[in-house]
Amino acid sequence: MKLLNPLLLLALAFSAATASQAQTLSAEQQAKLNSLPAPLRAQAMDELRKYQSQQSSNSANQALETPEVVKKGTPKAKEGNEQVEEEFDTAGKLADEEEKSEAKVVKDELKQFGYDLFEGSPTTFAPVTEIPVPVDYVIGPGDQVRIQFFGKQAASYDLYVSRDGVLQIPDLGPMPVAGQSFNELKTTIVERVKEQMIGVDAFVSLGELRSMRIFMLGDVNRPGAYTVSSLSTLTNALFVSGGIRPIGSLRNIQLKRNGEVVATLDLYELLLNGDTSSDARLQPGDVIFVPPVGTLVGIAGEVRRPAIYEIKEDTSIQTLFEMAGGLTPKAYPSISQIERISSSGLKELIDVDLSASDKRSDFVQNGDIIRIFSALDRVENFVRLQGAVERPGDYAWKEGQRISNIIPHVEQLLPTADLDYALVVSRNPITGVTTTRSFSLEQLFLHKDSKHDLLLEPKDRIMVFDATPVDREAINEKGEKLKPHALTEAREGLGEIVARLKAQSTSEEPQKVVTITGRVRHPGEYPLDRSMNVSDLVRAAGGFTEDAYTLQAELVRYQDNNKTNRDSLLIPVSLAGSLSDSAGQQDIALQEFDQLNIKRVPEWTEQETITIKGEVKFPGTYVVERGERLSQVIERAGGITDLAHPESAVFLRESLRLSEAANLKKLRERLSSDIAAASIQSDAISLDGVETAQSLLDQLENTEAVGRLVINLPDILDGLEDITVIDGDELIIKQRPQAVTIIGSVNYPTSHLYQSGLSHIDYINLSGGLTKKADKKQIYIVRANGQVVTEQRSRFFPKGGTIIEAGDTVVVPIDVDRVAPLKLWTTTSQIFYQIALGAAAINSF
Repeated sequence: MKLLNPLLLLALAFSAATASQAQTLSAEQQAKLNSLPAPLRAQAMDELRKYQSQQSSNSANQALETPEVVKKGTPKAKEGNEQVEEEFDTAGKLADEEEKSEAKVVKDELKQFGYDLFEGSPTTFAPVTEIPVPVDYVIGPGDQVRIQFFGKQAASYDLYVSRDGVLQIPDLGPMPVAGQSFNELKTTIVERVKEQMIGVDAFVSLGELRSMRIFMLGDVNRPGAYTVSSLSTLTNALFVSGGIRPIGSLRNIQLKRNGEVVATLDLYELLLNGDTSSDARLQPGDVIFVPPVGTLVGIAGEVRRPAIYEIKEDTSIQTLFEMAGGLTPKAYPSISQIERISSSGLKELIDVDLSASDKRSDFVQNGDIIRIFSALDRVENFVRLQGAVERPGDYAWKEGQRISNIIPHVEQLLPTADLDYALVVSRNPITGVTTTRSFSLEQLFLHKDSKHDLLLEPKDRIMVFDATPVDREAINEKGEKLKPHALTEAREGLGEIVARLKAQSTSEEPQKVVTITGRVRHPGEYPLDRSMNVSDLVRAAGGFTEDAYTLQAELVRYQDNNKTNRDSLLIPVSLAGSLSDSAGQQDIALQEFDQLNIKRVPEWTEQETITIKGEVKFPGTYVVERGERLSQVIERAGGITDLAHPESAVFLRESLRLSEAANLKKLRERLSSDIAAASIQSDAISLDGVETAQSLLDQLENTEAVGRLVINLPDILDGLEDITVIDGDELIIKQRPQAVTIIGSVNYPTSHLYQSGLSHIDYINLSGGLTKKADKKQIYIVRANGQVVTEQRSRFFPKGGTIIEAGDTVVVPIDVDRVAPLKLWTTTSQIFYQIALGAAAINSF
């Protein structure tokens, strides 16, 4: 029996393969299957079902469970009727570019509604066989019927309806079932079992369902014949064929049977309302026909689903709105447009107010494009608060609103807010002219002055400025001092207002701008109010600085003399009278182009200091008076100590450092230019000379100016001479030096311990002597105090050499004759060594 079971299984599988075309078992095969024990028979039936399912899948031309997927964006072949599609591809654009308006434009390109349903994977719409079979399902050839007997006799059968519509049931005989509903089939089998098999009950269900062939024709992506499941509907078949082409209709899909239309499908009902009542089930031989698209109407702009829609006859604009999902909240239907093809074949625009219900009841025509424009982004009836406030932003405007309604208390201002000067900027909605009005928050809150509680208009801007003073000596990125109009930018937004006032000026209406310079906190250009006086301009500029001369100022006024020429007039202004509480006529009214200059107090000086370091009894920083001498400052510092060496004192001055830095920059540029020119003239200078010059240039690039001023401190201390100190000066008094330095073109540049009586030649010999590049005639000595002794002064250079003192430096320059074209060589090398020695003297402290 163990050997027989596999043979029987193989025989059954083979017989199933030979009978797969009929989708049923013969009587002999059924008898063999029934003769098997129950466990083996169930195993054989499972194998048979699997094999038949595979064969059925392979024999189908294209199964519904694996329909063709139309990928999104895949280009399709052009059709003869593609003119309709191309006509609406640009439906969201206006016909002519010059007719576009920024306030009314619809930029979205419209697409035909519904056709993207067939893009992507359609697995959601594929029929599933493991679902309950409807009771009205009609039995046909190829359906599998599962019958289970229980009671006196237990058995289970999987039977197939033969081609002639007969179901062969063991122990009951053949039974014609084709054309019966599933409910009728169950009732018939159960009653027949009760009649012929006493004590046995039956349970009937359906297994695998038959396949059937249908035809997809018309404007579908892949027309042809398809094998589909018997549970398939119209929508399933549409997905099998890859969907409908853009020139096919979505609203009139016809189901034909025996040459007659038995049902129509409107996909809009499914897509817009979710209604599947017209999705009819298919039968073998059915034809699904998709006719060409019907009337097309586009709707663009502020609707929820802008697209091109296929409509039926007598469709109103309101119905089209409903198809498009309704209007968006930004829609402004009062200025809608309809683009329509006239009887002359040209496009025409029709302005229509679609906010009225009677207009929405009008019918649309084929080819119409309805544009619903959006409301403007501009906000109406608001007042904007900006600047040094706690809560900047837009506030609702009401009739009769004033400053106090927007800024109800001083706590709403930042601590740095300027209480003396604020601005209200208005713009005429008709002419677009900008005007300004100034007010004082201090007068409004502290003195309850209603004159400063200005009446506001819609879209006014309240600008509260920051009172933080700016540095009048500030410089920009280029190192240039800021001009007055640039300093105005410290008050954020004021420069923009001034520029606008200048831009709107004309010969009849000069620019409403005045200027204040000098010793005020915020010098610059300010808007000229309707009744602005000198005191108002001073208040706008933040008031006087501590060094301002508050008795008198200068007002420069320009007059055009009836447009013949322009003269300037200098008007002395008494600031004491203008700023007093009873100023009256003394407070001069300002005019266009006026410029007020606030002077500085005569001989006003900032605090000036000098720093003394080294060998004094009380080193530190000292505040000096104007004209104070260096000897006086040293005396205030307690004088020099016993270890001090005044001959090697270093005196630094900031103004000299800046001048020295500027000269170094020019020198580097000129030397670089000479090296470039000399390198081209190969016969005028050797390559070695160019390299030497380039090395010196590289050293100059890294050299920083020190600003050393050579002084004779012993003579100053003895009262023989003296210098006046200024702010930023620095004096360094070192201890007595013990070394002599040799630099330049010697074999071993270094410092040597000072030995009394040795000359500069002796120290050069201690450093290995001169190199081949050395210039013997240009050797010079830099004394400890910075003075230079050269060979031209023959009295200092006896034949045996000059006696060197402690702290001196012997400089041996390079022979400049080897690089004759470089005219700046000597000067450059001397400056370089001098700066290097000064820096070394400072760093050695």
